[in-house]
Amino acid sequence: MPACTRWAPIPHPGMGHAMTEPILKLTDVRREFRRPRTSLRTPPPVVRAVNGVNLEVAPGERLGIVGESGSGKSTLLRLLSGLDQPTSGQIEVQGRRVDGQSSRQLKWLRETMQLVFQDPMSSLDPRMRVRDIIAEPLVAAGMSAAGKREERVVTLLQSVGLPKDAIDRYPHQFSGGQRQRISVARALAPQPKILVADEPVSALDVSVRAQVLNLIDNVVEGFDLTLIFVSHDLSVVRHVCDRVAVMRRGEFVEVAPTEELFADPQHAYTKQLIAAIPTLSAALGGRTAAALADEVNQQAGGENRD
Repeated sequence: MPACTRWAPIPHPGMGHAMTEPILKLTDVRREFRRPRTSLRTPPPVVRAVNGVNLEVAPGERLGIVGESGSGKSTLLRLLSGLDQPTSGQIEVQGRRVDGQSSRQLKWLRETMQLVFQDPMSSLDPRMRVRDIIAEPLVAAGMSAAGKREERVVTLLQSVGLPKDAIDRYPHQFSGGQRQRISVARALAPQPKILVADEPVSALDVSVRAQVLNLIDNVVEGFDLTLIFVSHDLSVVRHVCDRVAVMRRGEFVEVAPTEELFADPQHAYTKQLIAAIPTLSAALGGRTAAALADEVNQQAGGENRD
């Protein structure tokens, strides 16, 4: 089924960007993996992790990419960030090609695009102090003056709500939410244009998720960033994103402004994801997310038969 696309990039209040050239553009991007051969008579099976994705992201936009595990979200992020190469298709960031380039040629991309990963404990080096963790991108970018680096690190810590004395501590001395704040500070260090957040709150306690989401919302606005926010949870994406791309089996099945998507989802899979969001009324009524999803499946089956 072709993707249900309602293209309407929405400027975030105070964004101040002219909606002209996209900062990120994907044209028919595909990534295929070959599984081990199981028979001498048949070719090895092919897994199409990303299958013909087309997308444009405007400067300052906040795009959410949602889908279940195995939908291709992580593979797509690896392609966007130059950590993997597409089988075919074209990826452009600020008008420059990402596909077909070596790691050395993509040094500019490391400064333009920064990532915040799912698990802050595994993404932070436990042997390094916070000072060195946040300063590492600055060293890689060629900032040799230690005094300037120190000043920048302190400023970044304050911008993510951590005290100055955190600079000399190690990651294990912080809570999960605080470690994710350190990850955000590290991502902001080289002054990127694009912030990519890969499931940034899924490994955190429910009590601190809202705090980290508010932090991401504030830094995106305060540092004038474009946000690519990846999650399996539509309710989380709704909190921070202007537009949502729903991904299933390597394809975008629906792309729409966030509130339109929630008010009038077009694709059956989008309806499933929305039905799976826990609500108080459903819980009080004894209806589980699985039951709601089954109802949507039955409705979708009836529509297909019609």
